[in-house]
Amino acid sequence: MRKLRWIAGLLMALLLPACGSSSTPTTPATPAPTPTPCTQTNVLQVDGSVPAASLARAPAFSVSTAGRLDITVDWTFAASPIGVYLVTAGACSIDQFNAQTCSFLARSEVTTKPRKFSVANTAAGNYELLVANFGTQDESISGQVVLSSSTCASFASAAKEASAPGFRGRLSESTRW
Repeated sequence: MRKLRWIAGLLMALLLPACGSSSTPTTPATPAPTPTPCTQTNVLQVDGSVPAASLARAPAFSVSTAGRLDITVDWTFAASPIGVYLVTAGACSIDQFNAQTCSFLARSEVTTKPRKFSVANTAAGNYELLVANFGTQDESISGQVVLSSSTCASFASAAKEASAPGFRGRLSESTRW
């Protein structure tokens, strides 16, 4: 009988602590934050012609919030040297352009067609897209500028000051698109 009491006491000593609460509370897992969605706003869409040896100026456009500008420009003839530039509205006259004294926010002078590049950290403000046809034949041009949030995939970035061979010469200003 003594042995039976001793076994019962041992069992109670082992089992009673399992009843009741634990000394360390469990905390629920923190859910992962919801990713910010990609947002894009079309701020400029242009189509038109750019005569040989001329500079075309798209209508000025406004960006109401800071963000990244994604620029796409396409033209007809792959052999044509086409330069694409982003400037602050009214900050680059044809004389300044020809003298190479404009302050470009972005400058893309490569032979890749269509031209696609991004301009990061663009402040709210007014801008102009300039397209230069350094070639000897008239071109049909289409262009688009999209304001994108940082969560959207970007194109390659364009340098502020980059030039390729064939992208020089005195240009005349064509009419706006």
